[in-house]
Formats: sequence, C-alpha cells, structure tokens
Amino acid sequence: MPSHLLISITFLQPTCHARRGKEDAAPNEWPPSPLRLFQAMVAAAAARWAGDDGSTRAALTAEAPVAALRWLEDLCAATPPTILAPRAVTGQAVPRYVPNNSADLVAAKWARGNALATFEDRTKKVFRPTHLLDGDTVHYLWPLNETSQREARQQAPTLSAVARCIVALGWGIDAAIGDARVIDASHADSLRGERWEPGRIGAPGLRLPVSGTFDALVRRHAAFLDRLKDGVFQPVPPVREFTTTAYRRATDLPDRPFAAFILRPLDRDTGYTAFPATRAVCIAAMLRHAACKAAQGDLDPSGWRTEEWSLRFVAGHGPAGSAKRRDKADAHPRFSYFAIPSIGHAHADGCIRRVIIAEPFGGDGRSARWAAQRLAGTVLMDEERGPVARLEFVEPVEPEFAKVFRLYAARAPSKAEFVWTSVTPVILPGYDDAKPAKREQLLNDCLAHAGFHADAVESLEARPAAWLAGCAPTQTFRRPAYLRHLPALHVRIRFRAPTAGPVALGAGRHCGLGVFAACREGK
Repeated sequence: MPSHLLISITFLQPTCHARRGKEDAAPNEWPPSPLRLFQAMVAAAAARWAGDDGSTRAALTAEAPVAALRWLEDLCAATPPTILAPRAVTGQAVPRYVPNNSADLVAAKWARGNALATFEDRTKKVFRPTHLLDGDTVHYLWPLNETSQREARQQAPTLSAVARCIVALGWGIDAAIGDARVIDASHADSLRGERWEPGRIGAPGLRLPVSGTFDALVRRHAAFLDRLKDGVFQPVPPVREFTTTAYRRATDLPDRPFAAFILRPLDRDTGYTAFPATRAVCIAAMLRHAACKAAQGDLDPSGWRTEEWSLRFVAGHGPAGSAKRRDKADAHPRFSYFAIPSIGHAHADGCIRRVIIAEPFGGDGRSARWAAQRLAGTVLMDEERGPVARLEFVEPVEPEFAKVFRLYAARAPSKAEFVWTSVTPVILPGYDDAKPAKREQLLNDCLAHAGFHADAVESLEARPAAWLAGCAPTQTFRRPAYLRHLPALHVRIRFRAPTAGPVALGAGRHCGLGVFAACREGK
C-alpha cells in the first residue's frame, strides 16, 4: 500500500506571524514554507542533541540527526511536500514598540539600576498575524516510493524525536509542537485542511530546501556564535542555498494566459469599431477565422506549431478523422475567443469594441504570445461586408487595458475579484425542464467543463434577466446552429478565492457566449 511521510505542526495559539521578508510591508507567509519547517527542525535537533554544556555545535554534527536531516533535505528537493493547512486570513497590522536589540542602551540603564526604559530606547515592530480559522495544525505530506519508503521508516524515529522538540514555527511568539511519522494512503486522505499542491520548482512561491541547505544553516549558526570576534562585529551572512516552489490550493485556478486586442477602424489608428453585443458570436467567429488563417501560414512541424496544434488548439476541431465540431467530453486544450461588451461606467452602451483570445487555465502561455505577435494588425473579415476592423494588441500595463479589459481579465493577481457576472448568456449543455435541481446540475456541469473545481465556488445564481444594466435580452443573441435549441440564462458566481479571469461558462464559452465580467462587492 502507498505510504507517506507526515510532519505535523500544531500551533498553541491560532495565529502565525511568518512573513516572506524582514520588512514591515512584506506579505504574510501562509502556509509556512517547507524551508521554514526545515529550519525549525534543524533548530530542534540542535536543542535535542546539545552537549552537556548546552553547546549546540556538537548537536549539529551528531550522526543520527544529521543523517535524518540530510535525507529530509534531499526528499524536499526531489519531491516538494503537499501542505494541508487551516483556512486563514491576514489580520490588522499593529505597531508595537520593543527594546532595541541593536544597541546597549536599555541594558546599560538596567545595569545602573534604572528599571524604566524610555520611549526613545525602543524600536517599532509591526505585528500582522495570520489568523487560523478552522484548525490549528499544518501537515506536510510527502508521497513515498518503494525505495524512499524503506529509508523513511529508518529515519522516522529520529525525525519524530526532532519534530517533538520544535518550539515555534514563524516568529518566536508562534509557539508550536510537532510530530513526524510514516502513514498509509487512507490516513493521508483523512487529514483535514485546505490542500496546497506544489507546482513547478523554481517558480515564485514558497521557499524549499535543496541539497546544501543544512550545511548553509550550520555555517550561519557558527557565524552567529562568532559574530563578535576580537571585539569587532562580523555580519552574519544570510542563507542562500534554497529554491522556491509555486504552491496553489487545490480549489484555486491556475493562471489563464491571454492576448487582448482593440477593434480599430480600418482607416485610422484612433477610435474604435463597434458592434452590437448580440453579434458576439459573429465577432468571435471572425477572430477565430483570422487566428486559423495565421496558424496555417505559420506552422513549424519540428516545433510546437504543428498541424495538429493549428486544427485542434486554434480551430478547436476534434481529433483527425472525426467531425470538425468536437465532442463536449473532449478535454484537449483549445483557444477561447471572447468578444467583450463595453461596460463599467454610467454611459457605457454595451457594444463590442474589444476582443480577447485565451488559452485554457494552466496554459503555458506560448500560444497566447504567438497570437499577440502574429495577429497584431490583422484585419477581421465579415462574410457579407468584407473587412470590418483591424486588431491592435494591448498589454495589461497600458492605460487602455484599464478602461474595459480589466473587468474581464485582472491586470495582476492582486486585482482579482470574488464575484463574476455574465454579460453574454450562458448556454446550458442540456434541458433543465424548468426543474431547479436539474438546472443546478447543468450549471455544475458548466463549471466542470470550464475547468473549475466544485469547491472553488461559494454560491451560484441563475435567471433569464441580466444583473448588469445595458445587457441585451438572452433571446436576442445570435447563436451557432448547434446551440439554438438549448436554454440560455444569465449567471452570477461568487468564488471562495479571488479569480483573475478571463471567465466563460456554458456550451458557447469558446465562441463569445457565456462571457463574465468581474464585479466588486455590493455592485
């Protein structure tokens, strides 16, 4: 049976003050990084195996803890742990004034019998705790293969002894106790907490020990003990032997790469070409046609821009030999084409002046970058009217992006929103027969087809009328022939975590329908 190494840390108070840097403005670190856990384990081993005189130097060379910690170091570097942690929120920043440890002012006054330190003797320290909401234990979980399982069982007694000597995780005031053991898969599945999955090593995220981290910590500890040499202060060098790993909750969506374009007039570089929102499908079809034509003329059979990429990813067709329109169960990645109405201010008319081409959530971004470069300046062709508009690429950092695009795709993760509302109708993938339970199931199917985890959504509402002013009635929107028989609704979603977008749901989510805009709380 598969097994796992589990290290559990229980906070004695429901707070943690760990940060991603020393500055007061540094964001809180939650969950505590694997490197922070490893540092706490090294400190615990030093305390557990200290010499008779209390010296920690001998402890960090003792055979048993050193072997176990080096093995854990290598395990972290090879397989970053999954972290299960309580839900948490960042608390209010509170400045406090504490004795200045970088000077001898306070100690000197105490030595002279002055028990009261003046305000000038203190330095400001900002406390901004992370509050644990539904538990007090953080679990670090490593899957073990046959070889590492045997090694883990050999090292488990020592790791357990080390973990049980942990006194804090975060700041010194974050008192905690720990334990370590090898568990089976059923026990691992029963652990409670939000599940944080590791991503690509080297990506920005939580710090992770690597081979050499233990030795670096030992050197830093020795440098700290010898920081006053011959009466001269020797700066203690920081630990640099670590890497970082992107972590994401299982319910969080990965990034969605996209390319944004303005619809410019054919004869000038200013102004916009506007289309009624009811023609969203037509605009998306023109955009898709331009992308397909560009892809066919820019193939690279020896690279990633292959014929299959052109037909399946760009055009959205089914596999070779099948019908062009793919089956709804076909999960092969593909472009989505968004025609986005102008909304967001009192005088917005809801017309389409901008478009977005988006990869699926978790895409690598290379196809979106290709679209941004290859389609800039491309003319959109209407089947009846001929050339109608020219595409102008817009970067998220440009002022133009902040006008309307920001409502459909966040300029930065910090700009993500909880609530999203449809601006073009969501086409259900089946008949609801006017039954609420069946409608709810169809909406859940829409979420799953679009790549959303069921637990990522806090609430979901649907009705025939739009929530946003200026949106056209659902029955007035044009649809492809294969979608005309299906019911259409407007939907409002509240996610459990801020979502950056672009967001689209329903059977027409790749062709301009079911497009959502972000709404601030109370709007």
